Amino acid sequence: MGNIIKIKRSETSNSVPTTSDLEVGEICMNIADQKLYTRRSDDTIVTVSETITGKPELELISTDTSSSSGPDIDLYRNSFSPFDSDAIGEIRFSGENDVSEKVVFSKISTKLLDASDSTEDGSMEIHIMNSGVVENIVQIKSDGIHLSSGKGIYFADGSSITTATGLGGSGSTTSTAKIIALG
Repeated sequence: MGNIIKIKRSETSNSVPTTSDLEVGEICMNIADQKLYTRRSDDTIVTVSETITGKPELELISTDTSSSSGPDIDLYRNSFSPFDSDAIGEIRFSGENDVSEKVVFSKISTKLLDASDSTEDGSMEIHIMNSGVVENIVQIKSDGIHLSSGKGIYFADGSSITTATGLGGSGSTTSTAKIIALG
């Protein structure tokens, strides 16, 4: 006969556990709200899972009242042998196309450009689906924002920059925009 594991639970709507309700790492469920909670070692209660339509599936809540940031997410690649150009992490935004296939529509990826101690460099890339292919649209590096070849910046007033090295017009001050095309 198998073991039966029961977790702490509540059937009271909007009931959220407190630190006195849970030990660190212990989980509990609010059956009425369909939420799963746990307590972290810093004494914050975290919403782990939620199934209510229109609500986030993961919500990190910090109840810290100090001026420090929080909640924080740390995507840490602990590599035994980091090298220049290593991919560090990626966040993918997926959905389904019209034949119910899972498709990555956009992603944010990061790379370690220089792993040398005290001269470390990194980059962040934004990729967007275009005609069935996920393309690198923007790269953010220490020297600025790089747009992929043929891409531009479009403003609400209808103006745009594609390969210009400066902005301005009659009666306006000239500003400099550094745009470097990739590829």
